[in-house]
Amino acid sequence: MPKENTMTYAVIGLGNFGKAVAETMAAAGQDVIALDKNALAVQDVMETVPNAVCCDSMDIEMLKEAGIQDVDVAIVSMGSHLEASVTTILNLKELGIEHVIAKATNERYKYVLQRIGADTVIQPELEMGQRVALSLMNPKIIDIFQITNDYTIMEIKAPELWCNRPIETLHLRSVYGVNIIGVRHGGASKVETEVSSEYVIQPDDYLVIAANAARIAALDLD
Repeated sequence: MPKENTMTYAVIGLGNFGKAVAETMAAAGQDVIALDKNALAVQDVMETVPNAVCCDSMDIEMLKEAGIQDVDVAIVSMGSHLEASVTTILNLKELGIEHVIAKATNERYKYVLQRIGADTVIQPELEMGQRVALSLMNPKIIDIFQITNDYTIMEIKAPELWCNRPIETLHLRSVYGVNIIGVRHGGASKVETEVSSEYVIQPDDYLVIAANAARIAALDLD
């Protein structure tokens, strides 16, 4: 039977981040090519990522030989090497890669990578730091995912003040800048995404909310 997901991926740069991305995708059965110019880094993933290639991504001819022009998404994870990241992204765009995701270590690198054509730029260390800080400041935050600098999705334990009341009576959007986009009941693993405004929040509920990131820290979840 054909795979439901026919997307193909390339992960360029096999440091801790790139290796984790490539191995996770391969374990999930995705079609992924892992590349690094360091032969030892390539050898380190060969058992978990069958298609691992020693390749200097700054050389467009080597990228062609590796078959990179045939992938749909490329992840450039050489975040601390700006010149290599820039040249690699330019090569990928010249080869017609539809979507390029690049890792940056700081805002300056992020700005440069966006300007030269990266479709998405991520800062894993910054994003994880924000998640940890927000979770520590409020233990009722179960998980948090930063979509953009201005937009956050997170799962929270239902605040006591919201319990036993219909969602529509809480005026969450106007008061807190929050939209409830899912509910998980008690110990259930499934999240219900069709939530009526008439739904009465229960004390054992976990709520998946979308909110303005600037207002999250001030959100009263007691």
